[in-house]
Amino acid sequence: MAVTKRIENKDKAEWISLASSAGKASKTAKRIAELASRPKRQMVAVNLDKIDMLAEDGSDIVVPGKVLGIGSISKKFRISAISYSSSAQEKLKRGGCEIVEIGQMLKKDKIKVIM
Repeated sequence: MAVTKRIENKDKAEWISLASSAGKASKTAKRIAELASRPKRQMVAVNLDKIDMLAEDGSDIVVPGKVLGIGSISKKFRISAISYSSSAQEKLKRGGCEIVEIGQMLKKDKIKVIM
């Protein structure tokens, strides 16, 4: 599968395992693998204010790219992303959000992909 070849160059091993299991997984997992395998110049970047606007308390969020620290967090949720800016990581922890690995997130029944 082409997605597997492209994603093997990523830094995080969790995202590599996502791509290898995407053939058997749901459509959502396959779409996440495709988005995560994009070249770095085309990588998704999402600010905290957009995540806070779209997320609900207690929801499971996947960002197939980088989370940036512009904005603030008013809700508590679980989030998984390829990378985080230092300010975003600090604000998420301070806001009570849980940063989890992608493998744990795919075991959930309902996840929301934010791009």
